[in-house]
Amino acid sequence: MKKHIVLLFASLGVLLMLMYRPLWELFVNGNTMAAFGNLNWTVMHSAPFLIAFYICYLWLIPEFLFKNKVKRFWLINILIFLVIFLLKYPLLKMFSYQHFPGYMTFLIPNLLTEFLVIGTAIGIRYYLKNVEDLEKERDNQKAELQWLKNQLNPHFLFNTMNNISSQIYTNPDEAQENLSRLSDVLRYALYETAADRVSLHGEIEFMENYIYLMKLRCSDKTTVITDFPKQTAEIKILPLLYISLIENAFKHGISNKEESYIKISLSQSQGKLLFVVENSNFPKKQENRSGHGIGIGNLIRRLQLAYPDKHTFKYGLNKNGNYEATLEVDTTEVES
Repeated sequence: MKKHIVLLFASLGVLLMLMYRPLWELFVNGNTMAAFGNLNWTVMHSAPFLIAFYICYLWLIPEFLFKNKVKRFWLINILIFLVIFLLKYPLLKMFSYQHFPGYMTFLIPNLLTEFLVIGTAIGIRYYLKNVEDLEKERDNQKAELQWLKNQLNPHFLFNTMNNISSQIYTNPDEAQENLSRLSDVLRYALYETAADRVSLHGEIEFMENYIYLMKLRCSDKTTVITDFPKQTAEIKILPLLYISLIENAFKHGISNKEESYIKISLSQSQGKLLFVVENSNFPKKQENRSGHGIGIGNLIRRLQLAYPDKHTFKYGLNKNGNYEATLEVDTTEVES
């Protein structure tokens, strides 16, 4: 719709530009007879330029200029101009009731008008192309963000359901509480994250429930420490931003036979969020590393799309031989 409206106004603009003679006679000189006398001449004079405009706009620019066939683009435009000029000159001279200029005198203003028409077509076409490209890029980014956001590990759901199922007979009250937490987690992941940005408070509440449920499969040898701010500023962030880091910590940082730990902290300062995950290092064996690296790859891609040049992400083994991931995001200019 936007393209058609712009094209309509462009056509009206080109038409008004080409009808300057009768408009000048009518509105400046106030000579109605002269204005109507020039109208027929102007129509015959302007119609070929309108034809050239639409040929250039609808065919030559997308078919040649957009495909870097610049020489062909200008060659065809020159040929079109020569054909129009050679047909128009004798026709206008025939219907002219006054002294008609010679070829060269008539050629110069027509050539300038032709370049103006072509330039107008190029400007409008490139403007609309840029608008379309930006809209397409935004749509692609939204679709990709949505896809990446949905890449939660299904094993979390299966493991949690199994843990709750085993508690039903041994501790029904705790099973009921955990089922309520799981319901909150799923409701948040399915419905609350439909927006491009979510509140920091809601994201923290989701992480607390998620971590609590993940701890159900940990043995007494694993210590999990979290440090989330109790009061949060009015900050909007990408939904499920930290889930892959938390998931990796539980996947590669715990052991049922040895002492292990996970430390998760989030701090905020002047619109910047610093998220740090540190855990003991118990990497999975090669045959059990299905999906390894996908979560980190998805996170990096999401950060590139949602926080370009507004984030710092580091991960790997620290000096103590434990795994550490640090993610700082500047939300001051990307809130929505």
